[in-house]
Amino acid sequence: MRKRPRRQSAKRTIIILATAVALLTVLVLAARSYRAAPLIEPETPEMLAKRLAPDNAYHALLALADDLPDRPTRSGPFSLGVLRRRGALLALELGIRRPDDDPEVVQYIEATRPIAAAVAAVLEEQSYLCAPIDSLDANTEALEAFHNLARILGGHALHAAQRGDAEDAMRFSLAGLKLGKAVASDGPLENFLKGSSMIDQCAIWAMCLPWDRYAEEELRAFLRALDALDPADLDICAAFDWELRLIEAGTYASSESAQRSGLRERLKDAALRRFARKGIDNVREAAQLSHAELQTWSSQHQRLRGVEHELLPTRLISGVEDAVIARTNTATHADALRALVALELYRKNHGTYPETLDALTPEFLDTVPIDAYAAAPLRYSRKNGSYTMYSIGTSGQDDGGDPKNDYLFPPPLAAQFQATLEDPDTDT
Repeated sequence: MRKRPRRQSAKRTIIILATAVALLTVLVLAARSYRAAPLIEPETPEMLAKRLAPDNAYHALLALADDLPDRPTRSGPFSLGVLRRRGALLALELGIRRPDDDPEVVQYIEATRPIAAAVAAVLEEQSYLCAPIDSLDANTEALEAFHNLARILGGHALHAAQRGDAEDAMRFSLAGLKLGKAVASDGPLENFLKGSSMIDQCAIWAMCLPWDRYAEEELRAFLRALDALDPADLDICAAFDWELRLIEAGTYASSESAQRSGLRERLKDAALRRFARKGIDNVREAAQLSHAELQTWSSQHQRLRGVEHELLPTRLISGVEDAVIARTNTATHADALRALVALELYRKNHGTYPETLDALTPEFLDTVPIDAYAAAPLRYSRKNGSYTMYSIGTSGQDDGGDPKNDYLFPPPLAAQFQATLEDPDTDT
Protein backbone atom coordinates (compact mmCIF):
# COMPACT_ATOMS: atom_id res chain seq x y z
CA MET A 1 0.00 0.00 0.00
CA ARG A 2 2.86 2.37 0.71
CA LYS A 3 4.41 1.86 -2.74
CA ARG A 4 1.24 2.79 -4.61
CA PRO A 5 1.46 6.55 -4.07
CA ARG A 6 5.05 6.48 -5.28
CA ARG A 7 3.99 4.75 -8.48
CA GLN A 8 1.18 7.30 -8.99
CA SER A 9 3.58 10.18 -8.29
CA ALA A 10 6.10 8.85 -10.80
CA LYS A 11 3.34 8.26 -13.33
CA ARG A 12 2.07 11.81 -12.86
CA THR A 13 5.58 13.17 -13.35
CA ILE A 14 6.01 11.19 -16.57
CA ILE A 15 2.64 12.47 -17.86
CA ILE A 16 3.57 16.06 -17.06
CA LEU A 17 6.94 15.74 -18.76
CA ALA A 18 5.42 14.07 -21.79
CA THR A 19 2.76 16.78 -22.02
CA ALA A 20 5.41 19.49 -21.76
CA VAL A 21 7.50 17.87 -24.47
CA ALA A 22 4.46 17.49 -26.71
CA LEU A 23 3.46 21.09 -26.13
CA LEU A 24 6.97 22.30 -26.85
CA THR A 25 7.05 20.18 -30.01
CA VAL A 26 3.75 21.67 -31.15
CA LEU A 27 5.04 25.20 -30.50
CA VAL A 28 8.24 24.53 -32.41
CA LEU A 29 6.34 23.03 -35.35
CA ALA A 30 3.89 25.94 -35.30
CA ALA A 31 6.78 28.40 -35.26
CA ARG A 32 8.37 26.66 -38.23
CA SER A 33 5.04 26.56 -40.04
CA TYR A 34 4.37 30.26 -39.58
CA ARG A 35 7.90 31.12 -40.65
CA ALA A 36 7.73 28.85 -43.69
CA ALA A 37 4.69 30.49 -45.29
CA PRO A 38 5.51 34.07 -46.41
CA LEU A 39 3.21 36.86 -45.29
CA ILE A 40 3.68 38.78 -48.53
CA GLU A 41 5.52 38.36 -51.78
CA PRO A 42 9.03 39.85 -51.64
CA GLU A 43 9.91 42.89 -53.69
CA THR A 44 11.30 42.25 -57.13
CA PRO A 45 15.08 42.51 -57.67
CA GLU A 46 14.38 45.48 -59.94
CA MET A 47 12.63 47.33 -57.11
CA LEU A 48 15.40 46.55 -54.65
CA ALA A 49 17.98 47.81 -57.14
CA LYS A 50 15.93 50.97 -57.64
CA ARG A 51 16.07 51.73 -53.93
CA LEU A 52 19.86 51.59 -53.97
CA ALA A 53 20.28 53.38 -57.30
CA PRO A 54 22.19 56.71 -57.30
CA ASP A 55 19.29 58.47 -59.03
CA ASN A 56 16.94 57.66 -56.13
CA ALA A 57 16.01 61.13 -54.83
CA TYR A 58 16.07 59.67 -51.31
CA HIS A 59 19.87 59.75 -51.18
CA ALA A 60 20.22 63.23 -52.68
CA LEU A 61 17.70 64.70 -50.24
CA LEU A 62 19.37 63.11 -47.22
CA ALA A 63 22.67 64.65 -48.32
CA LEU A 64 21.01 68.08 -48.50
CA ALA A 65 19.45 67.59 -45.07
CA ASP A 66 22.89 66.83 -43.65
CA ASP A 67 24.07 70.26 -44.85
CA LEU A 68 21.37 72.20 -42.99
CA PRO A 69 22.84 74.68 -40.50
CA ASP A 70 21.66 74.74 -36.90
CA ARG A 71 18.30 76.37 -36.40
CA PRO A 72 18.29 79.83 -34.81
CA THR A 73 17.21 80.07 -31.20
CA ARG A 74 13.61 81.17 -30.93
CA SER A 75 12.60 84.44 -29.28
CA GLY A 76 10.07 87.17 -29.84
CA PRO A 77 6.29 87.41 -29.49
CA PHE A 78 5.24 84.71 -31.98
CA SER A 79 3.21 82.29 -29.89
CA LEU A 80 0.41 81.17 -32.16
CA GLY A 81 -1.04 78.15 -30.36
CA VAL A 82 -2.28 76.42 -33.51
CA LEU A 83 1.07 76.80 -35.21
CA ARG A 84 3.03 75.53 -32.21
CA ARG A 85 0.87 72.42 -31.97
CA ARG A 86 1.64 71.63 -35.60
CA GLY A 87 5.38 72.06 -35.14
CA ALA A 88 5.56 74.80 -37.76
CA LEU A 89 7.40 77.53 -35.86
CA LEU A 90 10.43 77.30 -38.10
CA ALA A 91 8.38 78.19 -41.16
CA LEU A 92 6.75 81.03 -39.25
CA GLU A 93 10.12 82.45 -38.23
CA LEU A 94 11.40 82.24 -41.79
CA GLY A 95 8.28 83.73 -43.32
CA ILE A 96 7.46 86.36 -40.70
CA ARG A 97 10.56 88.24 -39.67
CA ARG A 98 11.11 88.68 -35.97
CA PRO A 99 11.19 92.21 -34.52
CA ASP A 100 14.32 94.26 -35.32
CA ASP A 101 15.25 91.87 -38.11
CA ASP A 102 16.89 89.30 -35.85
CA PRO A 103 20.34 88.64 -37.39
CA GLU A 104 20.14 84.92 -36.59
CA VAL A 105 16.99 84.50 -38.64
CA VAL A 106 18.29 86.62 -41.50
CA GLN A 107 21.49 84.57 -41.56
CA TYR A 108 19.57 81.31 -41.45
CA ILE A 109 17.35 82.41 -44.33
CA GLU A 110 20.35 83.23 -46.49
CA ALA A 111 22.17 80.02 -45.54
CA THR A 112 19.22 77.76 -46.35
CA ARG A 113 18.05 79.45 -49.55
CA PRO A 114 20.42 77.41 -51.79
CA ILE A 115 19.36 74.22 -50.01
CA ALA A 116 15.67 74.98 -50.55
CA ALA A 117 16.34 75.61 -54.24
CA ALA A 118 18.34 72.38 -54.49
CA VAL A 119 15.58 70.35 -52.83
CA ALA A 120 13.02 71.74 -55.27
CA ALA A 121 15.34 70.94 -58.18
CA VAL A 122 15.89 67.34 -57.02
CA LEU A 123 12.14 66.77 -56.74
CA GLU A 124 11.59 68.23 -60.21
CA GLU A 125 14.43 66.36 -61.95
CA GLN A 126 14.44 62.95 -60.20
CA SER A 127 11.23 61.11 -60.87
CA TYR A 128 11.09 58.81 -57.87
CA LEU A 129 11.87 58.61 -54.16
CA CYS A 130 12.05 55.11 -52.64
CA ALA A 131 12.89 54.34 -49.04
CA PRO A 132 15.66 51.74 -48.54
CA ILE A 133 14.77 50.77 -44.97
CA ASP A 134 17.76 49.12 -43.31
CA SER A 135 16.47 49.58 -39.76
CA LEU A 136 13.58 51.29 -38.02
CA ASP A 137 15.91 53.70 -36.21
CA ALA A 138 17.61 54.75 -39.45
CA ASN A 139 14.21 55.18 -41.09
CA THR A 140 13.01 57.42 -38.24
CA GLU A 141 16.11 59.60 -38.59
CA ALA A 142 15.56 59.90 -42.34
CA LEU A 143 11.92 60.90 -41.82
CA GLU A 144 12.92 63.66 -39.43
CA ALA A 145 15.49 64.89 -41.95
CA PHE A 146 12.82 65.03 -44.68
CA HIS A 147 10.45 66.82 -42.29
CA ASN A 148 13.13 69.45 -41.68
CA LEU A 149 13.45 69.93 -45.44
CA ALA A 150 9.67 70.37 -45.71
CA ARG A 151 9.81 73.06 -43.03
CA ILE A 152 12.60 74.80 -44.93
CA LEU A 153 10.55 74.70 -48.13
CA GLY A 154 7.48 76.07 -46.32
CA GLY A 155 9.50 78.85 -44.73
CA HIS A 156 11.06 79.90 -48.02
CA ALA A 157 7.67 79.79 -49.75
CA LEU A 158 6.42 82.33 -47.21
CA HIS A 159 9.60 84.35 -47.42
CA ALA A 160 9.43 84.42 -51.23
CA ALA A 161 5.89 85.75 -50.93
CA GLN A 162 7.21 88.53 -48.73
CA ARG A 163 9.75 89.41 -51.40
CA GLY A 164 6.96 89.50 -53.97
CA ASP A 165 8.41 86.46 -55.80
CA ALA A 166 5.27 84.51 -56.73
CA GLU A 167 7.20 81.97 -58.82
CA ASP A 168 9.43 80.86 -55.93
CA ALA A 169 6.54 80.97 -53.45
CA MET A 170 4.54 78.50 -55.54
CA ARG A 171 7.58 76.45 -56.51
CA PHE A 172 8.62 75.86 -52.89
CA SER A 173 5.02 75.18 -51.85
CA LEU A 174 4.63 72.50 -54.52
CA ALA A 175 8.03 70.99 -53.66
CA GLY A 176 6.97 70.60 -50.02
CA LEU A 177 3.72 68.93 -51.01
CA LYS A 178 5.54 66.62 -53.42
CA LEU A 179 8.09 65.66 -50.78
CA GLY A 180 5.32 64.88 -48.29
CA LYS A 181 3.51 62.68 -50.76
CA ALA A 182 6.69 60.83 -51.74
CA VAL A 183 7.40 60.05 -48.07
CA ALA A 184 3.80 58.97 -47.39
CA SER A 185 3.64 56.78 -50.50
CA ASP A 186 6.61 54.50 -49.81
CA GLY A 187 7.54 52.80 -46.57
CA PRO A 188 5.79 51.47 -43.46
CA LEU A 189 3.10 53.13 -41.37
CA GLU A 190 5.57 55.57 -39.79
CA ASN A 191 6.30 56.96 -43.26
CA PHE A 192 2.62 57.28 -44.10
CA LEU A 193 1.91 59.26 -40.93
CA LYS A 194 4.98 61.51 -41.22
CA GLY A 195 4.42 62.19 -44.93
CA SER A 196 0.76 63.01 -44.31
CA SER A 197 1.79 65.49 -41.61
CA MET A 198 4.23 67.11 -44.03
CA ILE A 199 1.48 67.51 -46.64
CA ASP A 200 -0.84 69.08 -44.06
CA GLN A 201 1.76 71.61 -42.94
CA CYS A 202 2.82 72.52 -46.47
CA ALA A 203 -0.83 72.96 -47.48
CA ILE A 204 -1.39 75.28 -44.51
CA TRP A 205 1.64 77.39 -45.43
CA ALA A 206 0.53 77.47 -49.07
CA MET A 207 -2.89 78.74 -47.98
CA CYS A 208 -1.14 81.72 -46.38
CA LEU A 209 0.28 82.97 -49.69
CA PRO A 210 -1.30 86.15 -51.10
CA TRP A 211 -3.25 84.41 -53.85
CA ASP A 212 -5.37 87.49 -54.48
CA ARG A 213 -2.21 89.29 -55.68
CA TYR A 214 -1.13 86.63 -58.17
CA ALA A 215 -1.96 86.64 -61.86
CA GLU A 216 -4.63 84.37 -63.30
CA GLU A 217 -2.05 82.39 -65.29
CA GLU A 218 -0.10 81.70 -62.10
CA LEU A 219 -3.20 80.47 -60.28
CA ARG A 220 -4.16 78.17 -63.14
CA ALA A 221 -0.63 76.75 -63.32
CA PHE A 222 -0.66 76.03 -59.58
CA LEU A 223 -4.01 74.24 -59.83
CA ARG A 224 -2.73 72.11 -62.71
CA ALA A 225 0.30 71.16 -60.67
CA LEU A 226 -1.91 70.23 -57.71
CA ASP A 227 -4.08 68.05 -59.94
CA ALA A 228 -1.01 66.25 -61.28
CA LEU A 229 0.39 65.81 -57.77
CA ASP A 230 -2.93 64.81 -56.20
CA PRO A 231 -1.56 64.90 -52.61
CA ALA A 232 -4.77 63.50 -51.14
CA ASP A 233 -4.51 60.22 -53.08
CA LEU A 234 -2.71 58.05 -50.53
CA ASP A 235 -2.85 54.26 -50.16
CA ILE A 236 -2.93 53.04 -46.55
CA CYS A 237 -2.73 49.38 -47.61
CA ALA A 238 0.65 50.00 -49.26
CA ALA A 239 2.00 51.10 -45.88
CA PHE A 240 0.73 47.91 -44.26
CA ASP A 241 2.33 45.83 -46.99
CA TRP A 242 5.55 47.36 -45.77
CA GLU A 243 4.66 46.40 -42.20
CA LEU A 244 4.29 42.80 -43.36
CA ARG A 245 7.71 42.97 -45.00
CA LEU A 246 9.23 44.20 -41.75
CA ILE A 247 7.67 41.28 -39.89
CA GLU A 248 8.88 38.96 -42.65
CA ALA A 249 12.42 40.29 -42.19
CA GLY A 250 12.24 39.73 -38.43
CA THR A 251 12.62 43.45 -37.72
CA TYR A 252 9.96 43.45 -35.03
CA ALA A 253 10.79 40.05 -33.56
CA SER A 254 14.27 40.95 -32.34
CA SER A 255 16.61 43.91 -32.36
CA GLU A 256 19.58 41.60 -32.95
CA SER A 257 19.41 39.18 -35.84
CA ALA A 258 21.74 36.77 -34.08
CA GLN A 259 19.10 36.09 -31.46
CA ARG A 260 16.43 35.08 -33.96
CA SER A 261 17.72 31.54 -34.04
CA GLY A 262 16.69 31.00 -30.39
CA LEU A 263 13.42 29.25 -29.55
CA ARG A 264 12.08 32.29 -27.71
CA GLU A 265 12.61 34.53 -30.71
CA ARG A 266 11.12 31.94 -33.06
CA LEU A 267 7.99 31.70 -30.93
CA LYS A 268 7.80 35.48 -30.73
CA ASP A 269 8.18 35.73 -34.48
CA ALA A 270 5.51 33.05 -34.98
CA ALA A 271 3.09 34.95 -32.73
CA LEU A 272 3.68 38.09 -34.78
CA ARG A 273 3.04 36.25 -38.02
CA ARG A 274 -0.10 34.61 -36.68
CA PHE A 275 -1.46 37.95 -35.52
CA ALA A 276 -0.55 39.57 -38.84
CA ARG A 277 -2.36 36.85 -40.81
CA LYS A 278 -5.50 37.25 -38.71
CA GLY A 279 -5.33 41.02 -38.42
CA ILE A 280 -4.34 42.17 -41.88
CA ASP A 281 -7.81 41.59 -43.35
CA ASN A 282 -9.28 43.76 -40.59
CA VAL A 283 -6.67 46.40 -41.32
CA ARG A 284 -7.39 46.39 -45.06
CA GLU A 285 -11.09 46.67 -44.29
CA ALA A 286 -10.48 49.67 -42.04
CA ALA A 287 -8.25 51.31 -44.65
CA GLN A 288 -11.34 51.83 -46.82
CA LEU A 289 -13.46 53.39 -44.06
CA SER A 290 -14.48 57.02 -43.85
CA HIS A 291 -13.71 59.00 -40.72
CA ALA A 292 -17.36 58.77 -39.65
CA GLU A 293 -17.25 54.96 -39.81
CA LEU A 294 -13.99 54.65 -37.93
CA GLN A 295 -15.38 54.87 -34.39
CA THR A 296 -17.72 51.91 -34.92
CA TRP A 297 -14.92 49.82 -36.40
CA SER A 298 -12.62 50.76 -33.54
CA SER A 299 -15.08 49.72 -30.85
CA GLN A 300 -15.62 46.37 -32.58
CA HIS A 301 -11.88 45.66 -32.55
CA GLN A 302 -11.07 46.98 -29.10
CA ARG A 303 -10.13 43.56 -27.72
CA LEU A 304 -7.84 42.82 -30.67
CA ARG A 305 -6.18 46.20 -30.24
CA GLY A 306 -5.66 45.48 -26.54
CA VAL A 307 -4.01 42.14 -27.26
CA GLU A 308 -1.60 43.74 -29.70
CA HIS A 309 -0.84 46.63 -27.37
CA GLU A 310 -0.04 44.36 -24.43
CA LEU A 311 1.81 41.52 -26.13
CA LEU A 312 3.24 42.57 -29.49
CA PRO A 313 5.67 45.24 -30.71
CA THR A 314 3.55 46.11 -33.77
CA ARG A 315 0.63 48.56 -33.89
CA LEU A 316 -1.40 47.30 -36.84
CA ILE A 317 -4.85 47.82 -35.31
CA SER A 318 -4.30 51.15 -33.58
CA GLY A 319 -2.06 52.22 -36.45
CA VAL A 320 -4.78 51.92 -39.05
CA GLU A 321 -6.95 54.28 -37.00
CA ASP A 322 -4.14 56.86 -37.02
CA ALA A 323 -3.70 56.30 -40.75
CA VAL A 324 -7.39 56.85 -41.56
CA ILE A 325 -7.38 60.07 -39.52
CA ALA A 326 -4.18 61.20 -41.26
CA ARG A 327 -5.61 60.45 -44.70
CA THR A 328 -8.82 62.29 -43.80
CA ASN A 329 -6.88 65.34 -42.63
CA THR A 330 -4.65 65.33 -45.70
CA ALA A 331 -7.54 64.94 -48.14
CA THR A 332 -9.38 67.82 -46.47
CA HIS A 333 -6.38 70.16 -46.53
CA ALA A 334 -5.54 69.29 -50.13
CA ASP A 335 -9.09 70.02 -51.27
CA ALA A 336 -9.19 73.21 -49.19
CA LEU A 337 -6.02 74.46 -50.89
CA ARG A 338 -7.55 73.74 -54.30
CA ALA A 339 -10.73 75.54 -53.28
CA LEU A 340 -8.87 78.57 -51.96
CA VAL A 341 -6.92 79.04 -55.20
CA ALA A 342 -10.01 78.37 -57.34
CA LEU A 343 -12.00 80.96 -55.36
CA GLU A 344 -9.44 83.61 -56.25
CA LEU A 345 -9.60 82.53 -59.90
CA TYR A 346 -13.39 82.83 -59.80
CA ARG A 347 -13.18 86.32 -58.29
CA LYS A 348 -10.72 87.46 -60.95
CA ASN A 349 -13.06 86.23 -63.70
CA HIS A 350 -16.42 87.24 -62.20
CA GLY A 351 -15.57 90.17 -59.94
CA THR A 352 -16.83 88.51 -56.75
CA TYR A 353 -16.67 85.25 -54.87
CA PRO A 354 -19.32 82.62 -55.74
CA GLU A 355 -22.45 81.98 -53.70
CA THR A 356 -21.54 78.30 -53.31
CA LEU A 357 -18.56 76.06 -53.98
CA ASP A 358 -20.61 74.29 -56.65
CA ALA A 359 -20.02 77.32 -58.87
CA LEU A 360 -16.29 76.45 -59.07
CA THR A 361 -17.09 73.42 -61.23
CA PRO A 362 -16.45 72.70 -64.00
CA GLU A 363 -14.81 76.01 -64.97
CA PHE A 364 -12.03 75.86 -62.37
CA LEU A 365 -12.32 72.49 -60.59
CA ASP A 366 -13.46 69.07 -61.75
CA THR A 367 -15.22 68.29 -58.45
CA VAL A 368 -16.62 70.24 -55.51
CA PRO A 369 -14.02 70.48 -52.68
CA ILE A 370 -14.84 67.92 -49.98
CA ASP A 371 -14.54 67.93 -46.20
CA ALA A 372 -13.40 64.33 -45.71
CA TYR A 373 -14.35 64.48 -42.03
CA ALA A 374 -17.99 64.91 -43.01
CA ALA A 375 -17.91 63.19 -46.43
CA ALA A 376 -19.61 66.36 -47.69
CA PRO A 377 -18.56 69.64 -49.33
CA LEU A 378 -16.53 72.05 -47.24
CA ARG A 379 -18.68 74.52 -45.32
CA TYR A 380 -18.74 77.79 -47.22
CA SER A 381 -20.55 81.10 -47.04
CA ARG A 382 -20.03 84.49 -48.69
CA LYS A 383 -20.31 87.69 -46.70
CA ASN A 384 -19.29 91.34 -47.15
CA GLY A 385 -17.15 90.74 -50.21
CA SER A 386 -15.24 87.90 -48.58
CA TYR A 387 -16.01 84.33 -47.52
CA THR A 388 -15.79 81.80 -44.69
CA MET A 389 -14.70 78.25 -45.50
CA TYR A 390 -14.03 75.49 -42.99
CA SER A 391 -14.04 71.77 -42.13
CA ILE A 392 -15.89 70.39 -39.11
CA GLY A 393 -12.69 68.58 -38.08
CA THR A 394 -12.36 65.60 -35.79
CA SER A 395 -15.31 66.56 -33.59
CA GLY A 396 -17.79 65.65 -36.33
CA GLN A 397 -19.95 68.63 -35.36
CA ASP A 398 -20.49 71.88 -37.21
CA ASP A 399 -19.54 74.71 -34.84
CA GLY A 400 -20.16 77.44 -37.39
CA GLY A 401 -16.50 78.09 -38.14
CA ASP A 402 -15.33 78.34 -34.54
CA PRO A 403 -11.50 78.19 -34.78
CA LYS A 404 -11.36 76.23 -31.51
CA ASN A 405 -13.15 73.23 -33.01
CA ASP A 406 -13.41 73.71 -36.78
CA TYR A 407 -10.54 73.97 -39.29
CA LEU A 408 -10.67 77.37 -40.98
CA PHE A 409 -9.39 77.87 -44.55
CA PRO A 410 -7.33 79.94 -44.89
CA PRO A 411 -5.99 79.23 -41.38
CA PRO A 412 -5.67 81.93 -38.68
CA LEU A 413 -1.95 82.17 -39.45
CA ALA A 414 -2.75 83.63 -42.86
CA ALA A 415 -4.11 86.90 -41.47
CA GLN A 416 -0.96 87.49 -39.42
CA PHE A 417 1.22 86.67 -42.39
CA GLN A 418 -0.78 88.93 -44.71
CA ALA A 419 -0.23 91.77 -42.26
CA THR A 420 3.54 91.48 -42.72
CA LEU A 421 3.10 91.92 -46.48
CA GLU A 422 1.53 95.31 -45.89
CA ASP A 423 4.11 96.46 -43.35
CA PRO A 424 7.16 97.96 -45.14
CA ASP A 425 9.28 97.57 -42.00
CA THR A 426 9.29 93.79 -42.47
CA ASP A 427 10.04 93.69 -46.18
CA THR A 428 13.39 92.29 -47.21
